[in-house]
Amino acid sequence: MKRLITTLIILILLSTVAYADILEPGVSNESQYKEVIFLSGQPVEFTGRLKITTSGSKNVIKHTYDYNLTGPNGATLTRKVVYLVDEETDPELKQTALGIVLDPKAKVSERITIGNKTYVLQEQILNKASNTQDKSVIKYTSGKWNGVKKYTEGNNDITVDIYGESYKYDNEWSTVETALIRHVITYYNTIGSSNNRQESTGSVEYGVTNIREKEILSQQSLPNQISFKESYMISEKEENTVAYSYDMPIITSSRTTSRKNGEGSFKLTTLPKLTPLPIPSYTDITGYWAERDINRLFSLGVLAGDSKYFNPRTAMNRAEFSRALVKACGLEENLDNTKPKSKKEVQQDIIFSDVDPNHPYYPYIKRVTELELIKGTGYNTFGPEEHLSKAQAVTILIRALGLEDIRTFNLGRTFADETEIPDWARKSIYVAEELNIIDTNEYNMIQPNKELTRGEAANLINRFITYLQKEIKTDYRERVVNFN
Repeated sequence: MKRLITTLIILILLSTVAYADILEPGVSNESQYKEVIFLSGQPVEFTGRLKITTSGSKNVIKHTYDYNLTGPNGATLTRKVVYLVDEETDPELKQTALGIVLDPKAKVSERITIGNKTYVLQEQILNKASNTQDKSVIKYTSGKWNGVKKYTEGNNDITVDIYGESYKYDNEWSTVETALIRHVITYYNTIGSSNNRQESTGSVEYGVTNIREKEILSQQSLPNQISFKESYMISEKEENTVAYSYDMPIITSSRTTSRKNGEGSFKLTTLPKLTPLPIPSYTDITGYWAERDINRLFSLGVLAGDSKYFNPRTAMNRAEFSRALVKACGLEENLDNTKPKSKKEVQQDIIFSDVDPNHPYYPYIKRVTELELIKGTGYNTFGPEEHLSKAQAVTILIRALGLEDIRTFNLGRTFADETEIPDWARKSIYVAEELNIIDTNEYNMIQPNKELTRGEAANLINRFITYLQKEIKTDYRERVVNFN
């Protein structure tokens, strides 16, 4: 945990809590919530119930967090806190600004008993702000916050200063939020019956990872006498881990006598939810190099399945690619599949002069155009039947991720067909190669201007889905915090 020191990682658990911004070092699954507390100077793990209720309307929402937890040797924790969330969206910029504060009308209460000591919260301050950019296929968020908690324990006082920053992405296949926080705990202990006080300071760094992901599982058929050799299903699960590292004072008779360092961790997971998928039925791809990619996309509904023939060596056109992109990225919400009836409706619904509203893939072309994922081929034309080059397809996928301008580490690399890469596609191709969405052939060639076949498109889109499932998760978890 190289950068775990001074950090708290909060990776959002979408289905088991009502609201994602958890600001305590704890995680949940279907049955319990677990958190670690350091007020006593050493880690004490509590488990129990976290109930979250939501109220309010429009832009200001109220979230009430009610904790009832128990720890070892009769330790208890009760806490109730009400957050006010102010959200404002700019539809033109596709950005959402969010602010979180404590509800000034609701008193925060917290009482923790560990051994013969009881810690009572007297005051809490919290301010958090974040910005989200919606790239349609994926949303990116960054935020920052700070806060203070002040407790009393008998005649002693404890102050916890909190500092944090957060990063999040959310797409159809996975969601991860990393929030980096440091807690600085200051003890003000009364010495005997005098008014003199001994001040001691400790620090705790928490790494909390909550990951939601969908995985495509394949199952080989074991019996010989069965009508299919392989089937697929979706597995949805969440994995939530807390790791902590601390440097705390050891206080004896109100005085610091030494220090204690240590670390620990715990994990809560959810039971995977399994959803069966249609069994692949193409008969012309057996032994084809992209057979697995094609079958996976068929089962997901990304590729049309109304025929036994896929024709993997046939070139893919722009209309087919539009449908596949919408299906692969889960962009079908509110997709209008109704056909315009009157002549007036037809005229109002025309988006390109060469795309009839009755085209079978018209709703998908309209959606990718509205989201600015795929551009037209000329003035008022889309070219639905035109074939795609590899450079065009890669540029579309990197644009969908919103990563056209990220810094890459492979710009010094030279491909054998470097001079054939169009200038408008060069950055996207380098980004895609670094993200493992594309690679070169055995001759170190990208072949950017080659027409993309349906088989190659299946491989490309399947790798794109794999990136959304796994590769970006690694960047946010391992690379951001070097979480080992």
